Amino acid sequence: MESLELEIYGRYRALVEKSGAFSGRTSPDGEPPRVRLSDILDRYDAFCFDGYGTLYNRGDFVYPGAKEWFGALRRAGKQIRLVTNAASNLDQALAEEADARGFDFTVAETISSGSLLKGWLSGLPAGGSPFGAGREVYYIGRATGVNVLAECGIAAVENPVSAVVAISSSTATDEMYAQAVAILRRPGALLLVLNPDAWAPRIDGTRAPVSGELCERLRRETGCAAEYFGKPFPGIWQKVRATLPAGAKAVMIGDTLGTDVYGAYVAGFDSALVVGRNEPAAELAADEKLLGVRPTYYLEP
Repeated sequence: MESLELEIYGRYRALVEKSGAFSGRTSPDGEPPRVRLSDILDRYDAFCFDGYGTLYNRGDFVYPGAKEWFGALRRAGKQIRLVTNAASNLDQALAEEADARGFDFTVAETISSGSLLKGWLSGLPAGGSPFGAGREVYYIGRATGVNVLAECGIAAVENPVSAVVAISSSTATDEMYAQAVAILRRPGALLLVLNPDAWAPRIDGTRAPVSGELCERLRRETGCAAEYFGKPFPGIWQKVRATLPAGAKAVMIGDTLGTDVYGAYVAGFDSALVVGRNEPAAELAADEKLLGVRPTYYLEP
């Protein structure tokens, strides 16, 4: 991993532990075994999947073996969930996009980080809202992300009355970044990190910084407060748990140590890491040691 990436995921872990949500062990006993999905099919009632980097990527790209995983689980009658930090659209649209790629997640089976925003707003104590006269934010992200905001009664504007910036993806131009800095330097400023992923894999095998990295640069430059949504933080796992049958034994399958694997520990789930996409194989041992996190399994395609 990149040094900043390690710092970001280390900070996420510190925030989770400071909140008291989780402070348990984050590594299995011994070396995690390398398995195929068929090896663990009968061990779990529920299989939770990350989307980008695990099942698919941009456009219509689908990773080899992913449709076979999904089909085997459907035939076995397993509980399946899409647990994603993609925050630039509503869960209905995310489910439709996955279906177009060959993964027929229902809306009820789709839990995104962006979907947590409404619950967070409704749970704020009286007088605890970051918004003033109106719910306005300066927004950075894909155009469809305004649908997530609108669902919560929030308007995306150029110069919000309240000093609130919401970010769902790393689409900032230099001008947008400068505007976000100006807003976040105002007293009482708040940064809403709708997608905390720091780096993400590209189709060509390279990796690139994304929204979590952008948010961390803004936070460091301005000293603003930040609120995080999605993996690895507890809120998304509470929502996932609420959709599963009581007592269901679950495994989280993903490509990122700092969100999918560590998040699975926060949830009380086992985890299976797909190596070589967002976690370079050559750096795996060092990254696990630095983060203090190892998966239950390494999952082979």
